[in-house]
Amino acid sequence: MGVLAVVCVAGLAACAPGDSQTDETAQRIADAIDSPPQTSAANYARKAIEAAHGSSEAFAVVEMRDSSSDDLDAVTAHLVFRVFHPGTQDEFFPQDPVTACYKVGFNFRGLVEAPRRTDCPANAAPLNPPPIPVWEVPEGFDQALQSVLTGLPASVTDQGVSGALSRSMPSVPLDPETQTPGRPPMQDVAVHGNDIGVAYRAGDRSTGGIDCLLGSRIGGSTLVWRPSWAQVQPGELTCTAETALGRQGVTPPH
Repeated sequence: MGVLAVVCVAGLAACAPGDSQTDETAQRIADAIDSPPQTSAANYARKAIEAAHGSSEAFAVVEMRDSSSDDLDAVTAHLVFRVFHPGTQDEFFPQDPVTACYKVGFNFRGLVEAPRRTDCPANAAPLNPPPIPVWEVPEGFDQALQSVLTGLPASVTDQGVSGALSRSMPSVPLDPETQTPGRPPMQDVAVHGNDIGVAYRAGDRSTGGIDCLLGSRIGGSTLVWRPSWAQVQPGELTCTAETALGRQGVTPPH
């Protein structure tokens, strides 16, 4: 999003600890997790730890908090990064070690408030959020949905389409984190005359966004597509069979 970091404001308060190295690290990680957006502080925290190549002494998330707002531009996921720079032992320009903390703000669109130095919370321990649960529309659904829609008879009912999908769509693969069966996406079917719309939707406020697969057969022509995440964010397209019948979200926004 191109948000610039504000390190401190002269005249209002003394700057919290930090240097150019810790500033750069905090900004780099905030930028790295800006997209795709997440929908909770825990999900952003997990992505931050992954972007820093795992929790270590050099980087940690020490605070995470969610809040709600009717303002679409407001911060709803609040994090505090802790960054350690060991300094240098250069003979002429030595640098002392520094531990710096940064407040960072996100919402469902991504980075809202860039890292700004703050005092580190007393006795704060690194947080280790649980893995983001896998809930997605598997890649194998695209071709299977294309085949089902193409093979349906000219005259169909909602029940006939649903039955064909239940017989022919692939099983959801195992969750790679837990090796347990994954959560199947939600299915929506609509039939208008001989035209068919199908939607598969996964993801919610706990899993980091919406994953959407749409398919339709209009006038005998079958099309299957995946709208971009930006097109199915709150206030944009809904991932429904009616959206599929309207063939909305076929072309990604520029």
